[in-house]
Amino acid sequence: MTKAKTMGKPAKPVTLVLTADEAADLLAPVGAGGQQGFQQQLIAQLQAGSLTMAFDDDQLGKLIRYMTQYGPGGFQGRLRKAFRRSLLELLAA
Repeated sequence: MTKAKTMGKPAKPVTLVLTADEAADLLAPVGAGGQQGFQQQLIAQLQAGSLTMAFDDDQLGKLIRYMTQYGPGGFQGRLRKAFRRSLLELLAA
């Protein structure tokens, strides 16, 4: 992960915890879109056996962009299904 800085301080990584069903959505077969590299990063974290996903600022931005700005593709839908709950919980805190 890259080390982003915010106002001279290192950015704090964001950690999201998925349910087993949400993780299964991300482990679904990879399509032929342009986000395979990002999906492979997510899959690598899940294959380590944990449902906790860590994101630096760049990765969190990418996650949110893929969820909201790239239309109704299969990968985008799986991201929304997998991360909607945990992002809403993070924002509510």
